[in-house]
Amino acid sequence: MGLWTRWGNRIPADLVIDCCGRRSASPRWLEGIGTRLAVNHYQSCDLYYFARHYRLKPGTRFPSTTFPDVNLTPYGIFLAMGQDNGTFCLAGGVSKTDPYRTALRDGTKFERVMAGLPNIAPWLEAGTPITDVQLMAGIANRRRSLLDGNDPVVEGYMLLGDASLYTNATFGQGVALGFWQAQAIAHRADMIGRDNRQLVCELEIWTNQTLGPRYAQQVQRDEAMVQSLRAGIAGAPMNNPNDEMSALMALRAQGDKEAAAAFHRIDNMLTDPSEEFADADLNRRIKEFLRDVPEGSAGPGPLPRATFEALLRD
Repeated sequence: MGLWTRWGNRIPADLVIDCCGRRSASPRWLEGIGTRLAVNHYQSCDLYYFARHYRLKPGTRFPSTTFPDVNLTPYGIFLAMGQDNGTFCLAGGVSKTDPYRTALRDGTKFERVMAGLPNIAPWLEAGTPITDVQLMAGIANRRRSLLDGNDPVVEGYMLLGDASLYTNATFGQGVALGFWQAQAIAHRADMIGRDNRQLVCELEIWTNQTLGPRYAQQVQRDEAMVQSLRAGIAGAPMNNPNDEMSALMALRAQGDKEAAAAFHRIDNMLTDPSEEFADADLNRRIKEFLRDVPEGSAGPGPLPRATFEALLRD
């Protein structure tokens, strides 16, 4: 066991931990020793992210203490996020199939759109830009695993962090997922070199049981989001919340402090959604919200598609 350098030198080791990120060459490395990943699931999220950073004008404050401050439309997600040292970010995402996506690269057009959103406009007025509009594409969810049934495909080699599992950056879970998995390895450090086979098995089982449900939820949520954004380009309206998580987020937006606390515990990976929804009082309010909200369309959202397109034209 160990590593071979590009110069042909071998470095022996009891265990090699691959923390090379989402661009890990694990498929090629494993193929080179006659094996392969047991699982290599990939889901493109079809998202085109854009963001611009600002500094507060002298004498101004953040317009809201809700982070992120969000406006949802049928075709896009738009948000403001307070940062440190008097800075903040205006950002959002649209489908990669949106014909107007590249127009958002232009700072003037970007700010026209942000000024047309009721939650975001006060932030725009409070700051001055300190960057250009920055872009990020290639957004995806991926899970790699070394466990084939009950057997590892290799011993003495493990995947950690983004090399093992990563999710769409919308919810910012990457660092937390990586540290949580690193902690799971650290708790089993006494097995290194003594029983590497069992170590690989235990980490993969732990990852499947602990992080796997969160990954599956993200995959399902992103697939629904992609389909919704694509429909929004063609003029489809927004839909009213119709599930527990959407209801929780809507209650948070309405100022429900308990719902907000539950949302942030889930968002920061302190608890699982099922744990929060098991709370009798919160569960009651969620059910009442879903019972009272009208079914079907919620209309064009705070910035109708036709207006959005007009703001991005020359």
